[in-house]
Amino acid sequence: MNQEFENYREEMIIDGPPWEKRDVAGFFGTLWLTITAMIRNPIQVFAVMRRTGEMNSALQYSVLLQVLGTVISLAISMLVTGRSEIIPVWMYEFLGSDYNWGTIFIMSLPLMAILEQFFKPLFLNLAFGMIGQSQTSYSTIFRITAYANGTAAVWMLIPGIGGLVYIGFNFYLMLVGFRTIYSTRNGQFLGAIILAVFLGFISLIALSLVSTLLFAGAAPA
Repeated sequence: MNQEFENYREEMIIDGPPWEKRDVAGFFGTLWLTITAMIRNPIQVFAVMRRTGEMNSALQYSVLLQVLGTVISLAISMLVTGRSEIIPVWMYEFLGSDYNWGTIFIMSLPLMAILEQFFKPLFLNLAFGMIGQSQTSYSTIFRITAYANGTAAVWMLIPGIGGLVYIGFNFYLMLVGFRTIYSTRNGQFLGAIILAVFLGFISLIALSLVSTLLFAGAAPA
């Protein structure tokens, strides 16, 4: 039985992540096959993953698993700690208690996951260009980061250390993806990651300053 399943998995990975065949092979089956394939043999998946074309499948995989992983991990954390609020009490003290910030946070998860998925490959593509690896493309990096983000989100279900495992495994999958597709060296990848984080941080500061100036200008004298 196990050998039959392994043979089926191999057939499904021949031309890319099984998730991209969900319309003909089933939603839950291809989701499970993609998760297990990315955990057990990400090199094989990245080697046959298409580089161009539509990105909806990768985006849906990333957003679905990140949202589910976050919600379920929060529920587990609340059960384990006995906490009755989704976000810590000190955050209510900082943000104010006029709104149900926990509900707002949950409802905004899909939007945050989508924004991250579009901006992360953008900054990485810029970073790789700045360090001299200009053969990278946004659509390919989008797929690498999407399947890395989604698969790593599964580890968020581990109580206590799930967040750290998510970050570490996400980093590992992206490294495997870039090494498999672009033959990126470890040092190049680390440098690009650091530079991408810096670019994202600078962009966030710039956006905050622009927003502050706009609100200040719109406020009545």
